[in-house]
Amino acid sequence: MKNRTKRSAAFFLSGACILSLMAGPAGLAGNGRSYLTQAGAAEARAASMLQTSRAEREPAMSPEDYQNIAISQVSDYVNIRQEATTSSAIVGKIYNNCAANILETVEGEGGSWYRIQSGTVSGYIKAQYFITGAQAEAIAKEIGIEYATINTASLRLRAEPNLSSEVLTMLAQGAEYVVLEEKDNFARLSVDEDLEGYVSMDYIKTRVEFKQAVSLEEEAAKQAETDRRKKEAADALQKLEEVKLVEAKIDANITTDEQSGTPGGTSIQNGGSVSGQQTGGAATTIAASDGGNSASSGSQSGSQSGSQNGGSASENGLIAANPLGQGDNPGVSAPEMETTRAVVSTTAASTAATTAAGNDGIYIGPNQSGGSANNSVSYGPGGNASDAVVNATRTAVVAYAKQYLGNPYVFGGTSLTDGADCSGFVMRIYEHFGINTGRSSRDQAAKCRQISVDAVQPGDLLFYASGDYINHVAMYIGGGQVIHAASSKTGIIISPANYRTPYKAGTFLD
Repeated sequence: MKNRTKRSAAFFLSGACILSLMAGPAGLAGNGRSYLTQAGAAEARAASMLQTSRAEREPAMSPEDYQNIAISQVSDYVNIRQEATTSSAIVGKIYNNCAANILETVEGEGGSWYRIQSGTVSGYIKAQYFITGAQAEAIAKEIGIEYATINTASLRLRAEPNLSSEVLTMLAQGAEYVVLEEKDNFARLSVDEDLEGYVSMDYIKTRVEFKQAVSLEEEAAKQAETDRRKKEAADALQKLEEVKLVEAKIDANITTDEQSGTPGGTSIQNGGSVSGQQTGGAATTIAASDGGNSASSGSQSGSQSGSQNGGSASENGLIAANPLGQGDNPGVSAPEMETTRAVVSTTAASTAATTAAGNDGIYIGPNQSGGSANNSVSYGPGGNASDAVVNATRTAVVAYAKQYLGNPYVFGGTSLTDGADCSGFVMRIYEHFGINTGRSSRDQAAKCRQISVDAVQPGDLLFYASGDYINHVAMYIGGGQVIHAASSKTGIIISPANYRTPYKAGTFLD
C-alpha cells in the first residue's frame, strides 16, 4: 500500500461499519468514533505494524502484515458468535469486504473458526468467510479509502505536485478529502467527483478506512438514526402542508370579502382582535395565535374596528414570517416559528404523511393533501408563496434531503436511493416540491435567482466551478454546511460549505 504519514494507530467506526488503520500520534477522531484494540498480543501487533516513521517513509503495510488481517467475503452478512458454534449467541454482524484482526484460529463446529476483533465486536466466525495474506492485501488496496484532513487555516489545491503550479481552489481547515495517491510529498486529492488536485502533505493528516463489523447495539442505533431522519422529514412535510392550507384559507376569506363588496370587510382567523383600514371593500387579515374559531366580518369571536381613511390594504400571514437570518447575515439564528392552532379539521385526514419503507424515505407529493393549497403555490419571483410557506418549505427541503445521507453517487444518476450525481440529487429533491431546477449544475445555476454567497439560507444552492465553468452543486442546510452527492467514494454526505471556494449562490424559493 502507499506510504502513510501522520496517522494514528486506532480503529474507527464511521457510517455503517468502518475500520481505520492509521499510524503516528494517537487520538485523531476524524468523522467516526475511535477504538483502540485491547485484545492481547494480536491486537498489539496489528497496531504496531501500522506505525510508520515519517522520515523513513516506509509502507504502512507489507504483505506479511496481512497474516493477521482478514477481509470478509460474503454475499450479504454473516453473524459473529459468542462461541465457535452456530447455536451460540450472536454478538454482531460482519458485511462483505469488512476488515478484521484475527486473534486466533480454533476448531469449532464444522471446522476452523477465527476469533476476530472488528470494531467493537469480538467473537467467532467460520474461517471460510474470510481471505487473508496477499489476497487480503490486494482487496484492501481496492476497498480501503484514504482520507486527508486539512490542518491549516486554508490550503491551496494545485494543478500539479509543486508549489508553482496553478491554484485550483482553496480548501478549508478541518474539511476532509479522499486521497488518490501520494507523490513527492504531495497528495493528490479528490475534492469531489468534479475536482481533484495536489496539496503538500505537510499540511494534512491522513488515515485509511475499511468497513468493519457492527455490534447489535450499533446496528440498532444506526436504524434509530435512520428512523429519526424519516420522522423529521415527515414532520416537516406535514407542517408545510398545514401552512399551505392555512394560507389557502386566508386567501379564500379575502376573496369572499372582496366579492361581497362589503365596505371595510375584515377577516379573522383563530379568534383575537383585528384592526384595519379599508378602501373599496378590500380586506385586512392579521394573525392571532391565541386559538379560537375562525371569524369573518360581523362574527362574535373577536373584536374588530374599521376605518375608511383610505390607503392600501395590508396582509399578514396567519403564521408570522420566520426569517432565516437578518439582512445579509445568514449566521443570525432564526426565531422559533410561532405556534398556532388553525382550524383545519376538515383537512386533517388528507394531510397525513405517506411513509415509504426501507431506504426510500418519506414521500408526501406536491398534491398529497388533496387541497387547493398545494396546487396553487408557486415559488420564486412572481410566485405567490408567502413568507410562511417559503420558510416551511426551506425546513422541509433540508429534512427531506437528509434522509438520503449515505446513499451512493452515480455519474449521470438521478435516483435518490440507487444513485445520483450532484445535480441529479438536487433536481430530485426540488422536484418533490414541484420545483423544476433543470438537470445539470449549469442549468440550475442559470435558472435560479442569483443571491450573494453570504446571504444563503437553508434550501438555497451553492455552485462550484473550475475557472468560470460550473461543475458542481450542493444544497445549503444551515450552520455553514451543505449536503451533496459528492463522489463515487463518499456518496451523499454533509460537508463544510467552503470545502472548496463557492463560485455562485442561488435560490428557487424566493
